[in-house]
Amino acid sequence: MTDVFVVSSGAVPVSNKHALGSGRKLAREAGVQALNGAGLRYADIDALYCGVAMPTSPAAVLVGKEFGLTGIPVVQVTNASASGLAAIHTAVDAMQAGRADLVLVLGYDVPTNLDDPIASQGFLPPPALFGMWARRRMHDVGTTVETLARIAAKNLNYARSIPFASRKMDAEATIEDVLASRPVADPLTALMCTQWVYGASAIVLATQAGLERIKAPIKTVARIDATEFQSEVIGPFHIIEGAIVGPPEITRSISKAVLARAGRSLDEIDCVQIHDAFAIEELMYYELLGFADDGAADDLVDKGAFGPGSREKFGLPEFSTDGGLIGRGHPGAPSGVFQAMESLRRFRETEDRVSLCHMLGAGSTSLAQIYSRKDL
Repeated sequence: MTDVFVVSSGAVPVSNKHALGSGRKLAREAGVQALNGAGLRYADIDALYCGVAMPTSPAAVLVGKEFGLTGIPVVQVTNASASGLAAIHTAVDAMQAGRADLVLVLGYDVPTNLDDPIASQGFLPPPALFGMWARRRMHDVGTTVETLARIAAKNLNYARSIPFASRKMDAEATIEDVLASRPVADPLTALMCTQWVYGASAIVLATQAGLERIKAPIKTVARIDATEFQSEVIGPFHIIEGAIVGPPEITRSISKAVLARAGRSLDEIDCVQIHDAFAIEELMYYELLGFADDGAADDLVDKGAFGPGSREKFGLPEFSTDGGLIGRGHPGAPSGVFQAMESLRRFRETEDRVSLCHMLGAGSTSLAQIYSRKDL
């Protein structure tokens, strides 16, 4: 298969308000940063792929006009919260088919003025559903609210060093800070939940031939070892309509599939970026992705696993190292592209060599990708 690499990235600050205003301007700013990071102009790009989740966001073809009219393919990919990773997946398919060597991938979204897009379809709002998920786990395995707060505090503290994160705590976040925040859906508090926010993120992808066209001096890139895309499979007591993240099997299945395609094992993964819209999600994904046995993740969290130093102390990866959806914020489609950006940042700034990215889209779909460090 043709190798595809992430070579540069760009982003605007994630916020519930934005000086740039429109989604077109947000996307343009993030895209220009990514192009500049590779020493490229839009005229050098072979295709533009845009992940867009919200109906109020501008169409990809209109965003493309912000960069220029060069005649290249402009592709819009919509898959709820997974739209960003889905856009990367679709771009990689085209590149491995020989259709492009340099691709700009954008994720952008602006908040809707309508009601919650899931609740507006007649389903319970996500905080209520995840609050019930948390209560069920408390009943089944004895999860405590302090464990959920510890996960949220970890992610908020990671976000403090990320310039574009939406939640920048003035001081190190504590369990007490999280528990003292506004109640949302028992047992979840505001700081255990993501925010609906504006945002835009961008990456430049290149094949080996594309790397030869890069004009900026780049020492380290992120190779996309594997990308997998699945939807849910029918099972006992299956809920067909209204699933937010699908049955647990969808995450177990995507984890096994992406590891097999990449030829990797779990113990090779140094950092993981996930769909942590609620603290209970991250706790569940420790187990569903295979990093802990069922019901065993709580004890690991309480001992300090999955945060800074987790590899050295526990032989386990760090999770949500840019703050995740809880700390960095969840603008919709940009979240998956932010995960690819964070993989590249970790390869350039830490000793990490392999990362796993994972997002789910309401409906339900699941994407997972594995990236590895390549020094040029």
